[in-house]
Amino acid sequence: MSAAGPVPAPRKPEREVGIRELRNAGKVVAELAAAGAIGRVTSGGRLVGWLLPASPDEQLVEELTASGRLQPAARPGGLAHRRPLPRRADVPPLSETLERLRAEEGR
Repeated sequence: MSAAGPVPAPRKPEREVGIRELRNAGKVVAELAAAGAIGRVTSGGRLVGWLLPASPDEQLVEELTASGRLQPAARPGGLAHRRPLPRRADVPPLSETLERLRAEEGR
């Protein structure tokens, strides 16, 4: 079995969108959304950006938030910048527990 990750989903169809077409951005976005396509934005034939549809997961998060069934995190960054909890006096350190288990295995 290969150590590579999961097989990526097939890429959505692309449509080249000239920067001038974005003067009527609503129409362009609606067309891309209806086709489920990715917009490859170009200026003078040179790639300058992408217009991507929202993923099903992103859409679900929006729906759950709007209905009040999901609340965004109070602060950005998840667990980043959080301090560890204080050590519990009634629980031995993990290193001691591992040493004890390894000693018991060796018997």
